[in-house]
Amino acid sequence: MSAIEREARNASINRLSAHAVGIVNGIRVLGYDPVTQRRGDAEEPGTGSAGRWGNHYFVLTAKHVVEKATPSDLRLFFCANGRVEYRRPSELRADDIVDAVPLRDEGAVIHRCEWEDLAVITMSGPVPKVEYFDAVNEWTDPPVGELLHYVGFPLDYGQLVGKRMVGQQEERTIALYPTVFSTAVLPPPTEDELRFKVTAFDPRDHYLVGFDDATKGVHPRGISGAAMWWESEQKELIWRPRFEFAGVCSYKQGSVVQVVKAFVVRRFLAEVFGPANGGPGGSVAL
Repeated sequence: MSAIEREARNASINRLSAHAVGIVNGIRVLGYDPVTQRRGDAEEPGTGSAGRWGNHYFVLTAKHVVEKATPSDLRLFFCANGRVEYRRPSELRADDIVDAVPLRDEGAVIHRCEWEDLAVITMSGPVPKVEYFDAVNEWTDPPVGELLHYVGFPLDYGQLVGKRMVGQQEERTIALYPTVFSTAVLPPPTEDELRFKVTAFDPRDHYLVGFDDATKGVHPRGISGAAMWWESEQKELIWRPRFEFAGVCSYKQGSVVQVVKAFVVRRFLAEVFGPANGGPGGSVAL
């Protein structure tokens, strides 16, 4: 890889990470312990993305990520927009690890979709140094075979950074690492796959992508709520990475991830915030 290609790659990763939000739901559930490889009492992690609908700023995620939570039950980690040095999870230093910030905004509200696995968290105002994507204008519903990217916080890539005894139980602290994945839109599932492998799938509202890291023994838990991104090939005088929103990760089935299409997400946002201008073409088409 040439120096220019490396700089372009890092710029793209930085741009995607600027939208990404790590979400920790403080409601403890019978979850998965990546250290012991067994189920245990845990806080549930997930992923979100920072977006705006007109003048409304929000964090978009999957509804099951914020299950049973109030805003005060959530802790958020924003990947600041700026030049960073990239390391593998195993190379993280103590200075690289920061705590997710409790959501103590009294004006924060969790809006849950009644008909799809979607939710938005609204706050009193935008968070500094975070890049909010334009959900009104910067979106697409990709065809089969199209290459996509997303940033998630998979629990299996987390690093053990501390442990202590609480009564008779050992409590572990895991650092979640924002990881960029690339994938492609898969063909619609067969009838057999719909019956036995894919749940709640509707080809009008969803599409499937592969999770290649499953071949390494990595489970996609923790990427729920991550936004899918399509990279535009539009030529510009000064190059910069340009991505369009392409949906939200929802259910996982082994090496396959189900994605809620962008137009469905926009329909939910219109329910929450009301109609917004759709650019030169007029209002949002639902």
